[in-house]
Amino acid sequence: MFLIVIVILKALFFNLSESSLKTLQNATTYDLGDHTIVSSSNVFPYVAAILNKSQYLCAGALIDESWVLTAADSVFLFRDSLRLIHVRLGSINNKNGGRLLPIKLIEFHPYFDDQKPEFDVALIQLAKRVRLTQNLNPIRLQRKPKQVMATHFIVTAWPAQHTSSAELYKVASVQGVERRRTLQVAHLHPTKPEQCAEVLEELGFLKTNIMCLDQSLGIDPCSRDVGAPVVLNGILWGVVSSWAPEDCDLLPGPTFVTLASAPNVSSWIHATMRGVTWHTWTIFDTDYEDYDDDD
Repeated sequence: MFLIVIVILKALFFNLSESSLKTLQNATTYDLGDHTIVSSSNVFPYVAAILNKSQYLCAGALIDESWVLTAADSVFLFRDSLRLIHVRLGSINNKNGGRLLPIKLIEFHPYFDDQKPEFDVALIQLAKRVRLTQNLNPIRLQRKPKQVMATHFIVTAWPAQHTSSAELYKVASVQGVERRRTLQVAHLHPTKPEQCAEVLEELGFLKTNIMCLDQSLGIDPCSRDVGAPVVLNGILWGVVSSWAPEDCDLLPGPTFVTLASAPNVSSWIHATMRGVTWHTWTIFDTDYEDYDDDD
């Protein structure tokens, strides 16, 4: 019986009609929380899907032709199994399209601690440099710490994957399967500065390394768009950390973003990409042409 169900689902999926896709792209916000289905790869050409074989792990951001920035926690267990990890670029579907690339190495921030979000960042080096296209292009990094003045940030990722049999049957409709393979975008508001500072102080986290975002409405309060690029005006501010408090289901809190501009994060990123041994005092001049921030 189970095999028959799988065969039917495959047949339905591979014969997905254009009208079904259109319906999917016009899904209501009730179905997606504050998230909206992305319909074109041209809109977010920097977004990367990081996969364990074919299983989606997390999102990331292409920051040059060879490097992807993501959250450390989601790939930490695979540090000794690099051959299992691939990165899909240039596609809004994490299962096909674009380019599926092997990786060369994963570098984790030396201060990474899976019990904290401050240094929840990793750099993935692709096995070879990618050829840039309209659908595949890196994003610039925010180089200098700035006060958050924006009303919202653009956050892009794929939905977390369900693994249990019960959840598989629940989402096994054609639209459900396709939706979870398609990139989604949310416009998340920054948490009020005083509220964010209070939360970080209570938890004992570094204020200079973290930005707080209010969570999307209508989603699991413990869910996180892990590794998702957090962008404002075409500049990458950071990536979403996987960290959430143990009582998140009872006391929902903000989503934490590890800031790329935090001094001990920014200097580590550029030292790693240049092949330089990083120290806390390793600071590069701001005239590095690929990442100079004129804002």
